Amino acid sequence: MMFFRVTLLALLTTLLAACTSQPQVQTPPPSSVSTIKQWEAEGRVGIRTEHDAVSGNFNWQHSPNTFDLRIYGPFGQGSTELSKSKDGKVVLAYEDQKAEGYDAEQLLKQRLGWQFPVRQVTYWIRGLPYPNTPSTVKKSQNSELPEEITQDGWTISYQKFSNIRGLSLPQKMQVSRPPYRVNLIITQWTIQ
Repeated sequence: MMFFRVTLLALLTTLLAACTSQPQVQTPPPSSVSTIKQWEAEGRVGIRTEHDAVSGNFNWQHSPNTFDLRIYGPFGQGSTELSKSKDGKVVLAYEDQKAEGYDAEQLLKQRLGWQFPVRQVTYWIRGLPYPNTPSTVKKSQNSELPEEITQDGWTISYQKFSNIRGLSLPQKMQVSRPPYRVNLIITQWTIQ
């Protein structure tokens, strides 16, 4: 009788464990950098403009129709956030102020005096030229990875790449067009 109880208890425990654990569905990695539909990058940023220099951390979440870019100082202080919702509305929040519109570049220029090509940078941050304007791509001698992209008056230099789920994505890069310069050190990528 004792053997029957122990066996029954073991069987019930196994069945309950099987019912509560759900199989993990692993999303297959994108086949190439250009097919990445959704990504998140975070790390360190340094921004230099004609009259200002800012450094801190950044987190950038991007999907086909939305984005959220947050730049913040130590312990989350001095946060600037630029986001775009599914309906196309862009919000710039900084220093307890908020501005709304439908053009991210225009909001940055009007409110902060920064020229920053947001549409293009969503490609450049992945090591790709923006597809809608002419570009020049200089490849590394040792690989097919870009060393430099020149596009729309900007120069994008790549110093280091990381292997993320079998794809090479920038780890250290600079986007510049005097007097503007943005240095990014990407410490973490999440891609889908």
